[in-house]
Amino acid sequence: MTRAPRLLIVSPAPSHPADQGNSARIRALGAALMARGVVCDFLYYATEGCSAAQREAMAGFWHALHILPPVPTGTMGFPGLWALDDWCDASLVAHVAALQRTWRYDAVLVNYVWMSRVLEGVPEAWGIIDTHDLFGERHLVARAAGIDPSWFFTTAAEEGRGLGRAKLVLAIQDEEAERLRQRGSAEVVTVGHLPPLRFLEAAPSDRVRAPFGYFGSANPWNVASVRALDAALARQRELPWLLAGRILDRRDLSLASTPLLLPQVPDPADFYGAVACVLNPMVPGTGLKIKTVEALAHGMPVLGTKHAFSGLPAEHPGHRAADVPEMVALMQVWRDSEAFRVELARASRLMALRYAASLATQQDALAARLHGLV
Repeated sequence: MTRAPRLLIVSPAPSHPADQGNSARIRALGAALMARGVVCDFLYYATEGCSAAQREAMAGFWHALHILPPVPTGTMGFPGLWALDDWCDASLVAHVAALQRTWRYDAVLVNYVWMSRVLEGVPEAWGIIDTHDLFGERHLVARAAGIDPSWFFTTAAEEGRGLGRAKLVLAIQDEEAERLRQRGSAEVVTVGHLPPLRFLEAAPSDRVRAPFGYFGSANPWNVASVRALDAALARQRELPWLLAGRILDRRDLSLASTPLLLPQVPDPADFYGAVACVLNPMVPGTGLKIKTVEALAHGMPVLGTKHAFSGLPAEHPGHRAADVPEMVALMQVWRDSEAFRVELARASRLMALRYAASLATQQDALAARLHGLV
């Protein structure tokens, strides 16, 4: 009888709690592969710390859990830019190589191209990079959107060098898959992201506190999006909205539109039960917008800019607003037209169902590749 393939997933972000996009992606992909018979171990390079509750949750989810304290990041390898390996210390590479000697993993998957150095320490394993996003020239995209670059960004050439370390590269959406193919030599496939479809079994909420709501972390892209929404809504006082998530930790976030605040959200369902329509006023950026797919998975009608639906089969006008002011105009239409509300709800749920079917096919294909290694 053929044994199950064994995969080591290496990540600088925790899988639990899944209260930010990268953690949600990591946990969902792991769950999908384990459901398809792949044994998944998890190494958390603990750049975000690790509480006892996190450790317990992750240990109960993965087949085996390894936690390694991070080495502090040094100076930028290039003037004004990170070099490819600046955030991946050699000690992590050595630790993974030691695990490989013990466990003999069939494949090693690293999250983010800037963790690709790990793959050089395990040449006998099938190397996979889950990119999550584009990091080559990410600083230029940020500046074009009026955002001060932060987190990791490098050159397209450095990103391509990292991609070349893998046998397989996972893109989170088709448009980025094509960009990655242009930058690196490895095979690139799309494996999207969508949480389980909660609306197939959940009852409608009777706790709605606001017609509109936004739920997000405190990253600069979300802050810029919320500020743009606030500026547009400050002139439209008849459109009340609710703001929730880690973004409320930003002390510099002063909003003239005075949204209702929901600072504690132990379960995302608490937010989705508190609003009638979810907003994503996303400014131009990269990646798949996790907050969009999460709202769709909860069966919520979603209004957003075209950037909020990057990588998704958007057809309804409510999913393709040119900018934030146009999205605010659609909020007025949603408020005033029952027909529009019904259409948007239907279009959002149809998108979720179609995307879920496509994603299942992608996950099946990846799992089949892993089973083919044994």
